[in-house]
Amino acid sequence: MQIVNDTLKPKGKFELKRIAAFISFHFAVIYAFIPMFWLAFEVKEFVFWGFLAYSGTAIGLNVYNKKIDKDAV
Repeated sequence: MQIVNDTLKPKGKFELKRIAAFISFHFAVIYAFIPMFWLAFEVKEFVFWGFLAYSGTAIGLNVYNKKIDKDAV
């Protein structure tokens, strides 16, 4: 539970961008491994990269906002 508190709740409250990055990254991993269990499933590359890009964007926005907040103080 400490990982969840440190990663998703840095100020004691859940942050939407962190949750979105966490979930979209795990969706990408799950989506890539679906053919191991369902052989007829075809993985679309743009969907996989879309999940990863969304995850990276959410993390990048979070880091950018932290930098802006520190510069303002």
